[in-house]
Order: sequence, then structure tokens, then C-alpha cells
Amino acid sequence: MSFLNRLSKDKAGTILFLTSLSVILITLGIIQTLLFETITFFTDIAEHRGWFSLEWDVGGIFSASGFACLLLVVALLLDHESKKEKNRLTFLFPTVVWNPHHGVVKAIFILVVLQLLFNDSFLLGLSILFLVMIWRATGKLQMKRIFGGNIEISNTWRNVLSLFIFITLFDAITMNYSGALGEFFLQSQWTPTGACEDRRSLCDTMSFGVNSLLLTTLQVAFGALIIAVPLGVGCAIYLSEYAPPRLVAIVKPTLEILAGIPSVVYGFFAFIYIGPLVVEFGEYAFANGWIDEPPNVLNPINGAIVVGVMILPLIASMSEDALRAVPNELREGSLALGATKIETTMKVMIQASLSGIVASIILALSRAVGETMAVTLAVGTVAVFTSNMFLPAQTMTAYIAQRVGGDLPFGEIGYLTIFAVGLYLFVITLCLNLLGNKVLSTYREAY
Repeated sequence: MSFLNRLSKDKAGTILFLTSLSVILITLGIIQTLLFETITFFTDIAEHRGWFSLEWDVGGIFSASGFACLLLVVALLLDHESKKEKNRLTFLFPTVVWNPHHGVVKAIFILVVLQLLFNDSFLLGLSILFLVMIWRATGKLQMKRIFGGNIEISNTWRNVLSLFIFITLFDAITMNYSGALGEFFLQSQWTPTGACEDRRSLCDTMSFGVNSLLLTTLQVAFGALIIAVPLGVGCAIYLSEYAPPRLVAIVKPTLEILAGIPSVVYGFFAFIYIGPLVVEFGEYAFANGWIDEPPNVLNPINGAIVVGVMILPLIASMSEDALRAVPNELREGSLALGATKIETTMKVMIQASLSGIVASIILALSRAVGETMAVTLAVGTVAVFTSNMFLPAQTMTAYIAQRVGGDLPFGEIGYLTIFAVGLYLFVITLCLNLLGNKVLSTYREAY
């Protein structure tokens, strides 16, 4: 029996098939539109400025990007040496290096994440973060070798570090990027409008470096995670392990209400209430010389706070589900062996549900990157990236909202930029979602 004959006899199946097909076609249509208009955008720029060109600068190896490349090479060598069954790390460094106090580790991670947000060189901050993460992964591997344990060797970190070594080295020894691709992906000056006689033509004053929008987006997103992860995971732990059923019945609906508030309401709340509080702190920081310019009511800190509140219910709900999915036998077994409540929670329950918690964080990061109205009202519309998070900036989503809401003639270069930025944003969020699904499927515990 052919496929069409089966569909004709099964009406319910036919309806469901057509429904699924329509969803696929709509998705493909959106992606096709983004691709077509983006190709048109790059083609128009390439007609005037070429596709790609750069200048080499070997002296850039001594810049911040060059130092970032050096740190990544150290991390790669550390990862490579730790994978050897007989390595020299145990003899070179004492055990306390590989097994420090948990408070020390948490403090280091917090400092690294904060400097990632405020550092002028994003690649340098990222390389320091990678080095710390490799140090912790190496430490766990070394302690398993010393005291025994199941050792699993993975080349994931090696591949990631190799990729970023290439990126940082390329950024260090190259300069003056131009052309359609070089300007868009490697520059940070974003001024896609200009007064031209022909509105489809390019002015010399136009620049299309999307990195200013991208870095501000990441700044807000990771700032939101700093706020949402401790609160969300802490709330999930309390609801699953400590809270009585009556309190859970109250807190859970409250989280659902928090998740149901429209994003524009969050943005308005941030502009009216959170912004002035951030400005007061910024004025204190400016008076003490911590920042070089006075604060503005629209700033990335304002956006990070409000987006952190928005993604908090997602992290809390998914993390709680992951904790409740752990069999009660593990909890009871830990308590029977003499562990305290907090020790059971931190060393048994969280470890067993870690895949779900990490996946919730990655999906929340994807939500933070794609947020539009709240960051538009809270962060501002100034497409300039700065390490001073008290000044106005603009995210990728806010730029799209701003351009769509204004005078946008069809075929103009400014019209085509929203599709290029939209496709770039789509690829980023897609990669984050795929990463979350990969983490969830790879490290999921089966009980």
C-alpha cells in the first residue's frame, strides 16, 4: 500500500501529517527568507568593498589577544598531559592544587566570570575562563588517579581549545579587516545608516561591524546567568529537598505567574524602578573613580538584572524536575551512611541531576540571548560596546526591534541588515539549544 493510500484511509493521520508538514514548511520558509536577504546584503556590500581583506601584524602577538592565545595553549597542554596515564602533573604540583577548598574554587569562578563581563578584551576573559575550567577538569582527573575511580577520557576540550587558539591567534596577528565578510564578522563599529543619493548604495561613513551588538548581547546574557543561576538552582533545591508540600503548592504557581508576565512589562519595570537604583550605584562608583563616565539609566546592568529575573522560573522549574527525577533510594542511602542533609543534597542529589541542571542553564542562556522588548527598554539603543556597563548599549534583538519600528524602505541597506543580524542570532540560539540537548542526552542518568 502506497503512502498516499494510507493517508486517504487514515483521516486522523492525514490531519496530523498535514499539521506537521505545515510546521516544517513555515520553519523552512523563515530560514529561506533569512538566507536570501542575508546573501543579498553581503552581495551589495561586496560590490563596493569586496568580500574579504585584511592586513597582517605579527607584533599583535603581544596584544591582549596574543596573551589569550598563550593562555589557551597552556590550557591545551595541561589537558593533553592530564590525559596520559603516567603524567608529570602529580609530581610537579601538590595535591592541594588539584583538590582545593570548595570556597576557593567558587571564589575563583566568580572572579573569572566578573572579569569576563568587565574586561575590554572578551577573548582574554574567555581564555582565562577556559584555563580555570581545564584546571578543575584536570584536578578531578588527577584525584581519581590518586584515590581511584572510573576514568573517562574525552577529546571535547581538546577540540574546543584548538578552535579558540586559532580564533585568538587570527585576531592577534591580523588588523584592518574590510570587505563584506571581514567587516561584518570582525569589526565592532556598527553604523548601518547614511545619507546617500541612492538609498541602496553604500556611503563611506557606513560600517557593518556586528561585534558591538554581539558582545553587548553576551554581556547581558551572562550577566543574567550570574543572577538567575544561584537563585533558580537554590529555589529548585529548596522546593525539592526542604520545602513542605503546602509551601510548594504556593511557590510553584508563583513561578508560573512570574514566567507568564509579558517581557514588555519587565522592560518597563526595569526602566522605572531598577534603572534609578543602578544609576545610584553607578554614581557612587563614578565618584570613587571606579568608572570613567557617569552612569545612564539605560545600561547593560539594568538589562542583565531584568533578564535574570525573566529566566529564573525556567532554571528553577527545570532544575526542580531534574532533582525530583532522582530516585529516593539514593537520598535514603546517603542519609543512612551518615551524611547530613546538606551533604546529601550537594554531593548526591545535585551530582545525579547535574545534566538536567546544566541543560536548564544552557536553555535559559538561549532565552536570554533572544530576549527583545525587555532589553530594548532596559539597555538602550546605542550600538557601541564598552566595558563600562553603566553606559547605554544595544543588543542584537534590540537593533532589530528598533529598525523594524522605524522608517525602513524595502531594498535599503538598513532593511537588509535586520535579516543579516537575525540570521546570525538564529545560528547562535540554535547552537545553544543543540548544546543543551547534547548535554541532556549525553550525561542523563538512567534509573
